[in-house]
Amino acid sequence: MGLYDRDLQALLEDIASPSPAPGAGAVSGVVIAMAAGLIASAARRSPDWAEARGASAQAQALRSRVELLAEANEKAYLEALALIEGAAVIGGRDAAIGKALDTAAELPLSIAECAYDVALLGAEAAQHAVPGGAEDAAAAAVLAEAAARAAASLVAANLVSVPGDERVAQAQRLAAAATDAARRAVAATARG
Repeated sequence: MGLYDRDLQALLEDIASPSPAPGAGAVSGVVIAMAAGLIASAARRSPDWAEARGASAQAQALRSRVELLAEANEKAYLEALALIEGAAVIGGRDAAIGKALDTAAELPLSIAECAYDVALLGAEAAQHAVPGGAEDAAAAAVLAEAAARAAASLVAANLVSVPGDERVAQAQRLAAAATDAARRAVAATARG
């Protein structure tokens, strides 16, 4: 069953189960999708914000993108685990494992990029949305920041055998930028 084909209760049960999936990458994607939804809602509730329609559309586009990434991440993660376990049993398959780990790093990096974009959009919405919506947007930015940090740690973990890989530094930069955006979002609601 696909990640988004489950009802929320089933998804929460699957996350808490002893199965390795859905893991941190997929869960980060779900959190980002929810955060993007909060921003879309905040924008839709803000008729006096001139850019509200565009912000809502951007949030919806980010939500759709990260939903696909989360599903792909869950699948890639399970495939990488199967390859690693199979290699331990029959030996070798370094090239296949390397490719699987490469994919397992690329997807969390893309998830971190989405998280940064959502945090940035949350900061913008927190400055312009109506009361209540602004706080939702700020919360969305904070959630996206946490997901960016989680995704960045997955990139590093999946590339631990490739010292100096630029993708690790890129993921860390995205997480730091998401932190800055989340701080701006929270500060915007404190001033309001």
